[in-house]
Amino acid sequence: MDIKEKHEKMFYPTVRVRTDKAGGSGTIVYSDLVPGSDSEYETYVLTNNHVIEGNVTVGKEWSTLLQREIKRDTFRECTAEFFEFEYDSWEGGSRMLKADIKCYHKEMDLALLQLISTKKAPYVATLFPKDEHKKRLRVFQEVYAVGCGMGHPTIATRGHLNGFSDVIDNHPYIISSAPTIYGNSGGSLYLEETGEFIGVPSRITVAGGMFGGTDAITHMSYAIPVWSVYKFLEDQIFDFIFKPDKSSKECMIERKAKRERDERQMAVDVSREEIAS
Repeated sequence: MDIKEKHEKMFYPTVRVRTDKAGGSGTIVYSDLVPGSDSEYETYVLTNNHVIEGNVTVGKEWSTLLQREIKRDTFRECTAEFFEFEYDSWEGGSRMLKADIKCYHKEMDLALLQLISTKKAPYVATLFPKDEHKKRLRVFQEVYAVGCGMGHPTIATRGHLNGFSDVIDNHPYIISSAPTIYGNSGGSLYLEETGEFIGVPSRITVAGGMFGGTDAITHMSYAIPVWSVYKFLEDQIFDFIFKPDKSSKECMIERKAKRERDERQMAVDVSREEIAS
């Protein structure tokens, strides 16, 4: 890829995500026409759960169906900041857009946001093909980590893949030597050769430092692999993002039907508990 392609594939899809108490990075993974419209678009941003978790509140409410209190989460809007550039690389300002939290998974540390905007995002990350990782990804391949480290506008760092077998909190991680730091969380790890998105930088190694502090080992950077991203989107029924034959409307109907099935099953389980007692 030439310099211009690197900007378009890896640099421009990055946004800075802000919440009430924290911030990090995000990556535009989808921007397409709303089903049934020829002018309005829907755009989605992938990030880490720990970036947006401060805007999630889990409370209790009374369920008339179950006749008991149940947990229900409520979301507050986040902000996605887009950076604008002149002559490819020269920053020319930024614009802020509100975004709704659509789904999250605490253990997988992933979350999906939808921009409150009907305009098309001009640059979208290209996801590495599903189920191709073992065939194509190798140690020593060059990669770029792209994000808003320390809250700075988009920064790209270079390194290489170092392994695929690390497991943290029962979930797999890619380790690379592309340096990342606080604020990179929720951004992107790209394969240099193709500009394909292969992971979400999420953790860095820390070690005990002088005077009781900790030192960040920035060249030992952990990213949630793209195959986990696919699983997250499938489990949350947002798989239209990578399946051209599905629409967001179809997925919305599926999610609603699943919620109704789950609530009916919960009611059956409650009835069984009452009979057993």
